[in-house]
Amino acid sequence: MEGYPEGVVGVSITEAVPLDVLLVTVAASNGDVAQTMCAIKPGTPPPGAEWAKAYCDPFTKITPPSD
Repeated sequence: MEGYPEGVVGVSITEAVPLDVLLVTVAASNGDVAQTMCAIKPGTPPPGAEWAKAYCDPFTKITPPSD
């Protein structure tokens, strides 16, 4: 999937408001964090190999909040 970083060591999936959106956040071994948004609509098939390309935006690198 476009923008998916190499060396992913952690994944978080959050249901966002409105409740038809999933936020998928990944952390890579080099410290990079990236996120995508997936829109779930009525009739959306279960996740599969081509699912992310059809229902999710490309991953974008995000900056975690500073301490």
